[in-house]
Amino acid sequence: MEFWLEKAAEYLPGLDDLLTREQAMPGPMALWIDLHFELVKAYDASPPNQALIRGIYDFAAWCLAQPQTDDVSTDLPTAVAVAFIEHLPLDRPVAHDLHRWMSLESFEGFESLFRYHLSDEEYRQFSRDFRSRKKPSDPPPRL
Repeated sequence: MEFWLEKAAEYLPGLDDLLTREQAMPGPMALWIDLHFELVKAYDASPPNQALIRGIYDFAAWCLAQPQTDDVSTDLPTAVAVAFIEHLPLDRPVAHDLHRWMSLESFEGFESLFRYHLSDEEYRQFSRDFRSRKKPSDPPPRL
């Protein structure tokens, strides 16, 4: 098993079936597409699956800290950026709760990724919403 999939298994113990299926896929991009869908499902659960949400954000942070490569099949930071982060504003419960998982500095650094699917006005509203929810009392961000 690829090292990054082993790390995924550590962060995401409830997704063994998904990770086993991903072993046959071409790389981390496919996994991050699926993890975005898992994040949305975690928010749709009643109550939301906080352990899975935390694990996904923690694994994203680990992937973003890995070195970039020239090979799409091994480039973890790019996979997280284009298959996960740029989609975070598209689901209302995910976007509404993002302030708990992401620092203001990371939010600002991801502006171009967030803008990929949003109009200028949609991005301005998303940014206002994030900033208005961000509180000093929030737990330490994952990203």
